Amino acid sequence: MSQSPESILQEVRRAVMEGEYAQLAALLPALRETEEALQSGDLRTLQSLQAEAERTESCLVSALAGVRAARRRVAEVSEAAKGLTTYDRGGLKATVPTALPTSRRV
Repeated sequence: MSQSPESILQEVRRAVMEGEYAQLAALLPALRETEEALQSGDLRTLQSLQAEAERTESCLVSALAGVRAARRRVAEVSEAAKGLTTYDRGGLKATVPTALPTSRRV
């Protein structure tokens, strides 16, 4: 028995909110299969589905923004690990290594 489009969208939203992104790939084919049900839906059903789709879209947009922010932060941390980026008097970019020198005082 196939699920209704509304229940599949609810599952998508739940997976996003719980961070279970691997489940999204499994839900996509089920969502595509329900497309035929939309052809014969009445106005009330379609309006309900539209509201559910808008709630799910909102969650997906927010999740994508969070993933993008996390990727930017990882890139910033990675760049910072390479060293301090600064500019000389001529405006040329220079990187000062952050690693401590290997020599030690005796």
